[in-house]
Amino acid sequence: MSERARLRVNLSQCEFEVEGSEAFVRTYAERFDALLDRLGQEPRPNDAPARLPPPGQPSLAIDGAGLGELLHHLPRSATDVDRMLLAGHVAQSRAADRSFSTGEANALLTEQGVKIGNPSQSVKQNLVARRVFRHLRRYRVSQIGIDHLAQLLGPAFTA
Repeated sequence: MSERARLRVNLSQCEFEVEGSEAFVRTYAERFDALLDRLGQEPRPNDAPARLPPPGQPSLAIDGAGLGELLHHLPRSATDVDRMLLAGHVAQSRAADRSFSTGEANALLTEQGVKIGNPSQSVKQNLVARRVFRHLRRYRVSQIGIDHLAQLLGPAFTA
């Protein structure tokens, strides 16, 4: 009698599981090896936006201007949610994993003398607006968020 085997693939919770004889599961394992090889070579739409700089290197606008100057370029109509988005973008551009936490973004704003009433709520509103998305237990600014920042800042912002 053949051994029972199981193949489980998660791919960020889309999950797939095959269970059966070892020979049956092996046929799926070979197919998934080929699929995973192809996926590793193609850019994924949920990865960090293409305009992000390499890890640890700030974007051109951040490198040339800094958060303080970018905050001054924000229009008067900018909200705390917009400021938190900008600080999150700056924080993620400095992080090796290209993500940020609410605390890190808020600390950058505090260094600039900007007090956000409820930083967590600002991040949640950006999440609902799809300007940021969850990355593990942290956040990343989405392409929608980068476009929003570019619209707010105009030529002062180049991601």
